[in-house]
Amino acid sequence: MIDVSGLLPEARPIAEKAAAVYLKHTAPRFVGLIVHGSAVKGGVIPGCSDLDFQLYLEASAFSWHDQLPLELACAIRRDLAGIDLGPFRYIQCYARTSRPEEGWVGPIPGAYHLIAGRLPVPEATGEQLRESARLALDRLNPATAFRLGPLLGPGGVRLARNLRLLCTIVWPVLYQVLTLQQEDVLAIWRLPKDQALDWLPSGTALHQSATRFYQAVCSYYPAEDSLEGTFALIETGVAFLEAAKSWWETTKIGKEEKQ
Repeated sequence: MIDVSGLLPEARPIAEKAAAVYLKHTAPRFVGLIVHGSAVKGGVIPGCSDLDFQLYLEASAFSWHDQLPLELACAIRRDLAGIDLGPFRYIQCYARTSRPEEGWVGPIPGAYHLIAGRLPVPEATGEQLRESARLALDRLNPATAFRLGPLLGPGGVRLARNLRLLCTIVWPVLYQVLTLQQEDVLAIWRLPKDQALDWLPSGTALHQSATRFYQAVCSYYPAEDSLEGTFALIETGVAFLEAAKSWWETTKIGKEEKQ
């Protein structure tokens, strides 16, 4: 019932154990389970990359304020606790209804693997990805991508959490920019991060800043013991987001002038 054959070898034992937990606790209302991202495409950055799941359930499963019941979520989390996640940093799982959500883009063909059940929503199309990229870049604000507060006082896990959040902003923006630059959108989203970088125009601020950010991430993780590495990750990440926003604003103006 659980099929992890489409995942990287290092992801398979983790995904199989996690899938068993999800199935155990949601079986009466279970519809489907997929893994997407680097566990399928490759390009895992040890200590940084997530193992990304989407869990599809019948609408009746979301009975507590339109969420899963708290008791159920705690039971799932309890059973996941003993899984060794290496080389991944987190398991990230989003529970969704089996009905398509308005404005939501489905899984990208070739960039996900169905582990169990069935996929109840339509796969993403190139035009949906383009429209989603336009909206995301319109909303992008590099100034809010990293909260400066954690830099002003040491202690706790605030800085580590904000570094991770920065990564979760930068990588989608990379693919969103490429979505609006390239013809074969679906092929771009199937690429691991290091290969996607090569599709940015060489010598541009976009390519240079994205490459530096990727290098900073690979240098910082998994040790996470360099303060200067922390600064490099933040500075290069924000620089790429600024370059992406500038490129998009210039691109929009150019298109408007041609119309």
